[in-house]
Amino acid sequence: MIEQILPMLFSILVYPGVLFLFVGAFLYAGILRKLAARMQNRVGPPIWQPFLDFIKLLGKQDITPIQAKIGFTLWPLVAIASVTIAGLITPIAGVTALGSGDIILLVYFLSLASLSLYMAGFASANPFGVVGAKRGITQMLAYEFPFIVSLLVPIIFVSTLSPFAVNLFQLQYGWVLHFYPLAGIAYFISILAKAEIPPFHVPEAHQEIVSGYSTEYTGTRLAMIDATHMLKLFVLIALGVAMFYGGSGGILGFLLKSLIILLFVVLSRVLMVRLRIDHVLKFCWIFGFIALIDLVRLLFL
Repeated sequence: MIEQILPMLFSILVYPGVLFLFVGAFLYAGILRKLAARMQNRVGPPIWQPFLDFIKLLGKQDITPIQAKIGFTLWPLVAIASVTIAGLITPIAGVTALGSGDIILLVYFLSLASLSLYMAGFASANPFGVVGAKRGITQMLAYEFPFIVSLLVPIIFVSTLSPFAVNLFQLQYGWVLHFYPLAGIAYFISILAKAEIPPFHVPEAHQEIVSGYSTEYTGTRLAMIDATHMLKLFVLIALGVAMFYGGSGGILGFLLKSLIILLFVVLSRVLMVRLRIDHVLKFCWIFGFIALIDLVRLLFL
């Protein structure tokens, strides 16, 4: 009995479980910041800075504003729990921590993580937080369309709801991106929008609304919000590798492909300026309809 439980606990808690997800997410966030700085001719922080920031925030005082409503503490906790569960059912280096997973559950928990962050902004009752939350909800209406349509393509193509099965298919028969490139491009755009990478950082536009929905948050609550952002980007990149970009059967292959995707994310962050919220809607829906072209081609041609 113990011999069966220990490997399961190791898979969930260590690799490719919670510890690996957090370390990988923080490390990728550090690499993103470092590469962006070097591209802008700055030195930038060390790649381990996100680890230090997270630890520092855990030791800071948690301040609850007078006007804060019910859910001020709950929603950041729901957000980080949701994205962690999504990571546990995402294929990473050819394995998952919680079985083969299900794309419907994955989409649900990723969406719940984003929605919880915006609900946290509403719960803060801060004017900047509420505006950021409203923008975030509007942006969800924009990026969920290309995100879901693009994921339907490999799911229908391989005839499975399991990202794990799609990952195995790509290892045997080649990249889904090669067969359906428009869906793969639309998925990458949805990564940027879901992770709020420029030009899609509208919900937390610092020049306009301070930090958006996280304006009132400090200490452990802010640490959970920041960790949710980093985890979400890492999980979305891992899901992209499993669904479109060739899959991975080992840690080296996963790191190589995911870091290449991260490089394109950095290029977007450095080169693109923030879109207006109405432009975000138009931009994302254009790529949603572009992904529909591949979906129609798959179903009817």
